[in-house]
Amino acid sequence: MDIPQGESSDAGNASLDDMQPPPLRSLLTRPVLITIANYAMFAFLDMSALVLIPLIWSTPVEFRGLNLSPASIGLWMSVYGCMDGIFQFTVFPRAVGCCGLRRVFVVSIAAAAVVFAMFPVENNVHRQAFGSPNILWLLIFLQLLSLSIHRMGLGKSVRLF
Repeated sequence: MDIPQGESSDAGNASLDDMQPPPLRSLLTRPVLITIANYAMFAFLDMSALVLIPLIWSTPVEFRGLNLSPASIGLWMSVYGCMDGIFQFTVFPRAVGCCGLRRVFVVSIAAAAVVFAMFPVENNVHRQAFGSPNILWLLIFLQLLSLSIHRMGLGKSVRLF
């Protein structure tokens, strides 16, 4: 079979090479923008919490911190890492199956509020010294549990709204 001159066997592919990508404006639809905003807010809250926890825990009590030693902070953060891994493996699939992605994401954002609200509560309990440090350890554990709940928002939350 002879191919006429001027035509090539790539005639079908030539039109693909000439096509222009769609403009960015056409890709930024309402669902895409909402998803990007959700992830941006989630990332901001997550990074803020992970930075503030060791910072506030190491700050002296006079300056609204807890004055924990680096060894205590490292121990609590390693407990958090283990707890978070187990929590995400066991609770997240059940929560999504039971409640759905949207509710899990909303609860995870609300849990971030608990994480940040615990800082002044922990400091007040530490200042008041209600007898034993066990109350402070319980509050720290609840803060880290709230952070684990917050991190459930990372999983599979695509196009929620």
